[in-house]
Amino acid sequence: MTMTQARPQGASDTPLSHAEASRLGQGSECRTIRVEAASQTVTCPPGASVLDAFERARNPLLAMGNEVVRVGCRRGGCGICKVRIVEGKFRASHMSRAHVTEGDQADGLVLACCVFPESDLVVASVPVCPRSLKNN
Repeated sequence: MTMTQARPQGASDTPLSHAEASRLGQGSECRTIRVEAASQTVTCPPGASVLDAFERARNPLLAMGNEVVRVGCRRGGCGICKVRIVEGKFRASHMSRAHVTEGDQADGLVLACCVFPESDLVVASVPVCPRSLKNN
């Protein structure tokens, strides 16, 4: 499994803001995001998050009858869009530690709205039970 979180030279361990991660993730080429255990891929334009890429593709939000990426607040606070990065390099902006711990992130669990590909990626869906839905 190849997975890194690339940081600009001299950057601290402080998470990037959404704007910083998007700006730093802007390259000249689109990235391909493949859904693990499915033949589906989506294209991620420069500066777009994984969630943006799935939303733009519209149809491939389902893999084998299950949602791959769910859409919530789009800002890293709700935890609905959690996915596992199985392979590839990415930059991450700030994610709520209530939904993604540092250990989770090191294991590839991230919020799709906060992840900006720096290489082609392979992602997997993960079951999510957000706190906002537990009592409903």
